[in-house]
Amino acid sequence: MIQQDHGKPLALVVEDEALIALDLQDELQDAGYEVAGLFTTCAAALEWLRTQTPDTAILDAALKDGPCREIALELARREVPFLIYSGLSENCQLLADFHHVPWIEKPAPPAVLVEACQQLAVGRP
Repeated sequence: MIQQDHGKPLALVVEDEALIALDLQDELQDAGYEVAGLFTTCAAALEWLRTQTPDTAILDAALKDGPCREIALELARREVPFLIYSGLSENCQLLADFHHVPWIEKPAPPAVLVEACQQLAVGRP
């Protein structure tokens, strides 16, 4: 796992619902993560990814400016483990190329997502 200078793993959070994003941020920070974001648009997350690489990521499948497909492709290209956290059905065609990626349907407690991130970090499905 790539660690930032301060020794904490960096988690990218891409979520356009403010309360969900803030809950995730709090839970991740409590679990020892540094949180990048919170990004509410695909464009903002992609801009950040131009110069940064997270250790793991939580993506909503679709934001106000469209599906997170390009973000998922970039994370996969960099071999960054990520999961999808979405209210959309897992059968959604938005991210069909990522059927192997863990998909957690909303609503779920933030602690479930943190545990899933920790499992990704050690390579467990």
